[in-house]
Amino acid sequence: MPEHRADPTADDATEIAAAIMGEAPQSVARFPTGSSHFVFDIETTGARRAVLRLARREDIEAARGAVYWSRALRPIGVPLPEMLHADLSLTRYPFPVVLLERLQGDDLGSVYRHLSHDSLRVLAGRLGTIQGVVNGLPPGRGFGYAPSQDGPFTSRTWRGVVAASLARSRARIRSAGIVDESLIDPVEAAADRFGYLDRVTATPFLHDITTKNVIIHNGHLSGIVDVDDLCFGDPLLLVALIRMALLAHGLDRAYFDMWIEILRPDAEQRSAIDLYTLQCCVDFMGELGQRFNRSDALVDPAYSARLRTLYDDLLARVEAGVG
Repeated sequence: MPEHRADPTADDATEIAAAIMGEAPQSVARFPTGSSHFVFDIETTGARRAVLRLARREDIEAARGAVYWSRALRPIGVPLPEMLHADLSLTRYPFPVVLLERLQGDDLGSVYRHLSHDSLRVLAGRLGTIQGVVNGLPPGRGFGYAPSQDGPFTSRTWRGVVAASLARSRARIRSAGIVDESLIDPVEAAADRFGYLDRVTATPFLHDITTKNVIIHNGHLSGIVDVDDLCFGDPLLLVALIRMALLAHGLDRAYFDMWIEILRPDAEQRSAIDLYTLQCCVDFMGELGQRFNRSDALVDPAYSARLRTLYDDLLARVEAGVG
């Protein structure tokens, strides 16, 4: 059994990549995004490119989910990177290991301001079609985030998934002490009185293809990354997260409007999107001051202030629309 170490390092990535790829890496650079995994951009001396995902041993279930969904989704047309190698045995290496094809391009958020509205409209349409394929998979036997079609599921109800998200935000906000946890109270109250949540079915959907995990090359979709699980519930949660990501980072909301044009939600669904966006807002607030797998937990005061302004605006919309 390899020596147990808590967090993978660039030295680990170098050694593991060389063993798998059969030649020494020329460069190993950790991607700056991501809060759970340790993901490295690998280029070998022979100019071969790959992405190496390492995880803490306690996060092995997420790695198993990535392997499962790669095998389930790529054959039905979801453009995930090819999985070149996976070793989750923890016998040869001290971490769960997944080696992936290196897609050309960058995260949508990195190139968003350089894309035309026509390019964004085509992207929204393409991702909407992909989401429709995923929505056509069998419904879940439960709700929430699952590493396989058979679960385990995180809740018996969609309402329970929303409640768990708000409870997690409350706990994170309390632990960081940067914003007041009472901000969660009116959001929970709004969710409690929104009967729509009880009528949501366990539809499978990609839940994190927002301004991250969507790789763009020359203005077009190159592929989707970081699918460790699917969410089973209301696919409108993704649209709300797209909206919140754009607002939080001061980006043009046109891309969100394009998704709305595609989906054509009715009045109650629009209220659901408002509630989910507020749920995402307090989730972003809960991330303030959290280290996750980074070396520090710096808080940008301007970003924190922007979230609070967005919270006030979203709460007013929710209280006007959710009964």
